[in-house]
Amino acid sequence: MILELTELLSRAVEEKLEDRLAIAFSAGLDSTVIAAIAKKHVHVELFTVGVKDSEDMECSERVAGEMGLPLIPVYLDEKIATNAYEKCYDMLKLDFHRLEIMVPVYCVAEAAAQKGHRVLLFGTAAEELFVGYERYYQYKNEGKDLDSLLKEEYKTLPQREIAWTKKLCNKFDIESRFPLYNKELAELMFSVPLDERMHDRELKKGILREAGKILKVPECVLKRRKKAMQYGSGVHKILLRKRAELDRLYPKEEPNGG
Repeated sequence: MILELTELLSRAVEEKLEDRLAIAFSAGLDSTVIAAIAKKHVHVELFTVGVKDSEDMECSERVAGEMGLPLIPVYLDEKIATNAYEKCYDMLKLDFHRLEIMVPVYCVAEAAAQKGHRVLLFGTAAEELFVGYERYYQYKNEGKDLDSLLKEEYKTLPQREIAWTKKLCNKFDIESRFPLYNKELAELMFSVPLDERMHDRELKKGILREAGKILKVPECVLKRRKKAMQYGSGVHKILLRKRAELDRLYPKEEPNGG
């Protein structure tokens, strides 16, 4: 099954390639798998968003060096993050927790456009396919139907994260692509028993890590316990300090697209 998964991952990424493209990169498993496949075929530039000396930034510099790929750091501070938050709110009208996730997306799209890119790859759908969120484990422990939840959250990505990401990228004339949102990948992974998909609660995405070994993903990535982008990048800390002001200036409205 791991070999079949590796082949499907390779094909899914290859279908989304251009001669020159950018990858939203955090040195996490999802974006590194995409980079490892893409670099065999086309010219790739990695873009990492974060506060200087943040975990994602430091890990990305190390991993990009190991992979021999150029990395463009997109540094954030309070002013940049707050400005991006305002832009994201104006376009998406989401709540704080969703907006803090979209701030790095906005910043990476802007930076990629400034470097002349027109295509940007994201690792969206990995959490649903490979059971990457801790809340999924908690949900299952409560005796709830996790398999149905995973399928529903995967199915509705085009109305949620994918739609929001596309909207932000379109502002910069960037085409966002999502190689892991793939029918064949979904059919394979949802046919695997939940216990097999969830066998590594500490690091999570155990099956994807096994495929990553075959794809020559650096060892430090395979062993890394990845934080969500808003935490690993340092965005959460910045915006949390401004939370009261942001909630007052940008009140929660009904989200576009769900």
